[in-house]
Amino acid sequence: MTTPTTTSLAPESRRATGRTRFGAALLILGTVQFLVMHLVVQSAWEQPRYSWWTNYISDLGAVHCAPILGNDVCSPLHAGMNAAFIAQGILLALGTILVSTAWAQTGRKLAWQVMVVLSGLSWIIVGLIPEDVSITGHSIGALPIFIVGNIALIVAGRSGSTRNRPVVRRSAFALGITGLLGFALTAIAIADPTGPVGIGIAERITVFPLQVWAIVAGISLFRRP
Repeated sequence: MTTPTTTSLAPESRRATGRTRFGAALLILGTVQFLVMHLVVQSAWEQPRYSWWTNYISDLGAVHCAPILGNDVCSPLHAGMNAAFIAQGILLALGTILVSTAWAQTGRKLAWQVMVVLSGLSWIIVGLIPEDVSITGHSIGALPIFIVGNIALIVAGRSGSTRNRPVVRRSAFALGITGLLGFALTAIAIADPTGPVGIGIAERITVFPLQVWAIVAGISLFRRP
């Protein structure tokens, strides 16, 4: 029986390293471009001013100026925000697929990665169906981001597949718990719009954990593919 030499393995190793680094860069880019566009689009609001406390994230992508879900909405740069939603979804899904070989080959590796990809597809739907075009389609499309994405983080935080990256593993579990608590706060805010919790901040506590984790994971994978 012959043993593969280091030379014969090197090209495949280099390709795997390059693929992982490219995927990691996509994970980071997805969140960065989303947050930058979020700030740019919200800054274009004049009457009314955009509020992280009371406005939904999706208000930024609404194509009409009109009252929506209890908020006065007018987003001049809505096309840019919807493009950022779609880009977030594509980069999150593609990045997750490209870095799949960097995780340990044990545990529920496939399960949580599939859930992250589904969350990416949900972002694409959110961008393609703005809330004021079809609130039903938009809401159904967004639901996996709120629930599936955070469950994916909890599973990743307990899966043996992430044991080779302790920081990524611990942050996944903590962020997943945070996201599900945010979902509970979102439900409370929807049920009582005048209550102590603003719907905008509750939604962000739900949605941002997966995006933050994408940056944490992306940096770890890029530095040590």
